[in-house]
Amino acid sequence: MKPLKIATSTLLTSLCLGLPALAQTNAPQTTVQVTEDQIINACVQGRPETLPIPFRDLSPNDWAFKAVMNLYYCGAIGPNTPPAAIETIRNNQRNRLQTTTPNNQNNTF
Repeated sequence: MKPLKIATSTLLTSLCLGLPALAQTNAPQTTVQVTEDQIINACVQGRPETLPIPFRDLSPNDWAFKAVMNLYYCGAIGPNTPPAAIETIRNNQRNRLQTTTPNNQNNTF
């Protein structure tokens, strides 16, 4: 009986240690770069799922796909966001890009 327990625990241990590594072997879905305007337009239209998938382990078939895409790209922007708020977001982004060095580090010391 003891050899059976050893064999079973060895098998289960090897399966448990090997399976988590399998989840990270998928290649990224896409490497397409999107512009800020494309992101804002997709968010305002309520269609962030049309943007490139940002995570290797996220599939369009996943139950939370739309929610993950919305949170990743849109945050607080949505179909009901007023145009003035969207323009403010665009201006803030432009200002942030202008005060950033080529290394993507702020100039504050």
